Amino acid sequence: MSAHEDVVLRIPRLGDLSEYGITSREMAVLGLLSEGLTAYAIGSRLRIAEKTVVKHKENLCKKLRVHDRVTAVNKARTLGLIPEPPAD
Repeated sequence: MSAHEDVVLRIPRLGDLSEYGITSREMAVLGLLSEGLTAYAIGSRLRIAEKTVVKHKENLCKKLRVHDRVTAVNKARTLGLIPEPPAD
C-alpha cells in the first residue's frame, strides 16, 4: 500500500430496522434472545406473555428469512441490527 492510498476503517454501525420491518418490541425481544434468554424469561423481563414472545420470535424469523432463534441472532449481527458480543 502506498502512502497516498486512503485507509478505510470498518466501524460497525447498527442497521436500519425499518429496512427489515422490525418493530421496537421485536427489537427488544431480539436483543434478549441474543443474551440467551428463554421465551419465559423474556416475557417476564418485558412484562408480556410467553406466547407473545414466541409470536415476536416467529415474526422476526419471517422478516429475517431464517428458521430458528440462533440463526436469527447471527443474521441480525451480520446485518448490523444488534452489536457483536463483547470479546472475552
